[in-house]
Amino acid sequence: MIAAQWPKTATLFTVFGLFLCASAQAFKPETISVKPAIDPGSNVLVNQAEWAGASKIHVYGQQDLSYKGSVSVGLTSQILLGRDQKTLYTLSDYMKRLTRGPVESVIEEYDIATLSLKREIVIPNKAVKAIGMAQLLEQSADGRYLYVQNATPATSVTVVDLQAGEAVLEVPTPGCYGVFPAPRDNRFSTLCGAGDLKTYSVNGDQYDTTSISLFSPEQDPLYVQAQRTADGRLVFLSFNGTLYLVDDGDATAKLLGTVPLTKGVNGDWAPGGYVVMAYSPATNMMFVLMHPDAYEGSHKDPSEEIWSVDMKSAKVIGRSHAEGLIALAVSQGQEPVLFGTTDEDETIERFALLDNTKFVFKAAGSDDKSGWASSLLTVGE
Repeated sequence: MIAAQWPKTATLFTVFGLFLCASAQAFKPETISVKPAIDPGSNVLVNQAEWAGASKIHVYGQQDLSYKGSVSVGLTSQILLGRDQKTLYTLSDYMKRLTRGPVESVIEEYDIATLSLKREIVIPNKAVKAIGMAQLLEQSADGRYLYVQNATPATSVTVVDLQAGEAVLEVPTPGCYGVFPAPRDNRFSTLCGAGDLKTYSVNGDQYDTTSISLFSPEQDPLYVQAQRTADGRLVFLSFNGTLYLVDDGDATAKLLGTVPLTKGVNGDWAPGGYVVMAYSPATNMMFVLMHPDAYEGSHKDPSEEIWSVDMKSAKVIGRSHAEGLIALAVSQGQEPVLFGTTDEDETIERFALLDNTKFVFKAAGSDDKSGWASSLLTVGE
């Protein structure tokens, strides 16, 4: 019976073989190439900092959250938009054996338009190892220097000369954390655990220090984040929802005043998240992530609303529903668009302007490619 069926089987194999040969002749492999540049337009950069492997910086279009590309770097990445608005600086660690052995802290400089690496600068392995945050990698007012927050756990700041392409100085900042560049000169300030704001003026391999008492760490602790307004003021935010307005134009900073955002508001509202503020210079508006029923220790809780603060009148003029955000950024045009990353859903969210008098926003897009991220920045309007 098997022998009787053999001719049919052989015929089938012959036909199948001819089909494979014909398919092989018709098949043309696809040529894979890399685009020379990302699509034009304004962008959002989302920093997916990782502890277990390569970190990624995801690039989205501001208009519709179209995905444009990504850059892979080392562990625990920090990101910074250069003052030329064309360069992305990253700080991350490269571990040769991952669980043991040497570690390199590296600053990498990327051209945003092409997502191509321009150069790298190896710096002393003292740089902070942390999830993506604000104020850990900053640039001097004239663009020549980068400031890198160190924590070994002793705190200091490494000064990197971008012209020379190397680290040139380590400035000890005991008990202080975060880097806030001055609006001019090679100078920066830092927040200290005792409630001080210390300012360091750097000149070559020397530096001078001044200090002011700024806040009460027990009664009204501050986030290690600040925004600079269009008129040059440095604005800090407390866990309780109070803005601290600082003039750091001179070698010694000055507290100009405070603005309590939650005064007279029911519901025990307070800020929450990792990057909790975003400022729009074109509209002079500050946007803040807020959550109700605040308690001691809820300062990193995700948002339920975004509050819009008019910095001219120093008043909250709008409140927008926005659940689950832990980091915030804003476009730089006359009609601001807000972007945030979520904690639980691990998405990037887009919010479009609904009311341009009260600066109320509505949800206008979402994407989940970026994963969990606690920092992001915008490029362009």
